[in-house]
Amino acid sequence: MILCVDCGNTSIKFALFEKEHLVKSYLLRTLREKSSDEYALSFSSIIGKDVSVEGAIISSVVPFLTPVLFNALNKVFNITPLILGKHLKTKLALKIDNPSELGSDIIAGALGAKEKYGDSTLVADLGTATKIYVIDQKGAFIGVAIAVGMEISLKTLVSSTSQLLETAFVTPQKIIGKNTKDAIQSGIVYGQAFMIERFAEKMEDECGYKLKRVVTGGYSRVVKDELNGFIFNEDLVLEGLYHIYEINGGVKND
Repeated sequence: MILCVDCGNTSIKFALFEKEHLVKSYLLRTLREKSSDEYALSFSSIIGKDVSVEGAIISSVVPFLTPVLFNALNKVFNITPLILGKHLKTKLALKIDNPSELGSDIIAGALGAKEKYGDSTLVADLGTATKIYVIDQKGAFIGVAIAVGMEISLKTLVSSTSQLLETAFVTPQKIIGKNTKDAIQSGIVYGQAFMIERFAEKMEDECGYKLKRVVTGGYSRVVKDELNGFIFNEDLVLEGLYHIYEINGGVKND
């Protein structure tokens, strides 16, 4: 099996694939202070040493943890993981000003969307930040909007306003909150949903044609029912990583 790892600022999501089929996905909290030995122990206990992992690929937006995860996977499974970067082929045209600035998670998600849903697709990825990006009619990545994510919004709100209490992300039954908790949840959850839908409308206007709409990311499950016409796929980035692994033939990158 092939192990695909997506390391974000808040969480590390990883999954085992067998012949393009996602077998099982897992989640770890992103902890910058953890050593490669500690992460190796986490991978070993969650996946199991007896599972046959033939290869792996890592997407990471936390540069400090990239070699830590690389070494952890090498120790547990005796493999040399690929690291998604400029040296790997993706077969995804990037029609933007500075392709080197694009996050590896966005590249993987865009390729996953293109492979699964085809051209003319918009993806809303709700992670630490909310990323909304487009694959055009010719299958090229043409750009992204990056907004403050739900967790950052909540932490900023709570830290800036002493009377507000931190609360979990739950979609309230009504938009008009009757208490502090419901008011915060309404503002953040519905605020994200309304923002994403409006971005989708304006991006379609700029493109001049309709876009298939996909929502993914760690917080997508919270807002998915409030988004009209969006396909929910929380494993999109991992699926894209698997395709990149295939494209590169599992060969060690330089």
